[in-house]
Amino acid sequence: MTFKQKYREELLAFSFLWPALLILVALLLYPLGDVIRLSFYDSNLQREVWVGLGNYVALFNDPLFWKAFIQTVVFTFFSVVLHLVIGLALALLLNMHLDATFRSLARGLLIVPWLLAPTVAGMIWVLMLQPFGVFNGFLVSLGLLDPNGTISWLGDPSTALGSVTAMNVWRAFPFFMVMLLAGLQAIPRQLYEAAEIDGATLWEQFWHITLPQLHGVMATIVLLDSIWTFRAFDPVYVMTGGGPAHSSEVLATAIYFDGFQKLKFGYASAQAVVMFVVLFIVSAIYVRRTMRNV
Repeated sequence: MTFKQKYREELLAFSFLWPALLILVALLLYPLGDVIRLSFYDSNLQREVWVGLGNYVALFNDPLFWKAFIQTVVFTFFSVVLHLVIGLALALLLNMHLDATFRSLARGLLIVPWLLAPTVAGMIWVLMLQPFGVFNGFLVSLGLLDPNGTISWLGDPSTALGSVTAMNVWRAFPFFMVMLLAGLQAIPRQLYEAAEIDGATLWEQFWHITLPQLHGVMATIVLLDSIWTFRAFDPVYVMTGGGPAHSSEVLATAIYFDGFQKLKFGYASAQAVVMFVVLFIVSAIYVRRTMRNV
């Protein structure tokens, strides 16, 4: 096959891909462009008034925005860290020499939370965390809680965000477990055998073989989970609605309430743009510093 014939075939193949690619780009870029445009307007259902950077000035001077932003960072950090720690621990356990039937059963049961829709998982935890729910009953049975006293986990500003984080950790750790288990099973056994011959301990094998071999998988899933969690809406909205007193408000719920309840579309769009910029910058830095070592 000559170079000219190969070029024609590749050009023909790309010509079939272009229509779908253009539609995909349009579906991605048009909503983003419209949100950016709206962020420069005082917009509601009746009118649009140009305000320039007014929405951004108001945003950065709004203490509720900064409260939601900080809580989003906290929610994301603890969720991702616990996803990684729990997922890696369970993946290591399932990768041990266990009975095949037991391993399959355990893996099937542990993945159940990931199969649930976020709204369903949220409602389950709402019922569990009620003042007279399962969780308080369990604490009473252990003697850690007075039977005459209950804790309103979702109604107390000091525990609301932590409760939502706990639910999010429970629902999403199976994703890490499955991905890391696949990564563990792809590590050549010969590496561990050579390390054992050299007298390496289990900790040394984990630190010098397992973690480096899992670096690529871990880098990818941490990035994806950070993006998913930072923009998470369902768990907070279902469990607390951002309350009480904005104690569990995150950026996604703040955007929803400002845009669809207060009808401040321009202000909500400015928050969405800030969220996008933060995610883009952090992701770009993360990819640059982490993925280049994969």
